[in-house]
Amino acid sequence: MAASGKTSKSEPNHVIFKKISRDKSVTIYLGKRDYIDHVSQVQPVDGVVLVDPDLVKGKKVYVTLTCAFRYGQEDIDVIGLTFRRDLYFSRVQVYPPVGAASTPTKLQESLLKKLGSNTYPFLLTFPDYLPCSVMLQPAPQDSGKSCGVDFEVKAFATDSTDAEEDKIP
Repeated sequence: MAASGKTSKSEPNHVIFKKISRDKSVTIYLGKRDYIDHVSQVQPVDGVVLVDPDLVKGKKVYVTLTCAFRYGQEDIDVIGLTFRRDLYFSRVQVYPPVGAASTPTKLQESLLKKLGSNTYPFLLTFPDYLPCSVMLQPAPQDSGKSCGVDFEVKAFATDSTDAEEDKIP
């Protein structure tokens, strides 16, 4: 039997999800997109943000976690009616760092080593009272986002805490 390059003890390949802002000033890295609800607690969202200090130029970089309930079509939103309700919103400032840094996870340690000194870790937790993600199957003729509950993680650079400029959806 010929030997192959892989053994049964090979490390599994880990996929890293990467999203870059339009101006390339902020890049977010996540280890996964699906987070398991274990009833007593939900896995936290851990990742890192790579910041280009020359492009950010004194702005602050935030990462947000939003739980939203969508119950209508996007095209009707133009007339001033919104069919989306944010159920939960959490924001963490990652750059410049504030407060004491928590112990990085294994994923964060690996990405911090690989990406260098302009990388900043973040950890977002889900509160106990939030519903799980649920999407209703739209009819074939319906366009836009589905109705249901979904979660979004965004990273953005801004001068103000109220605005979301240069965001990465």
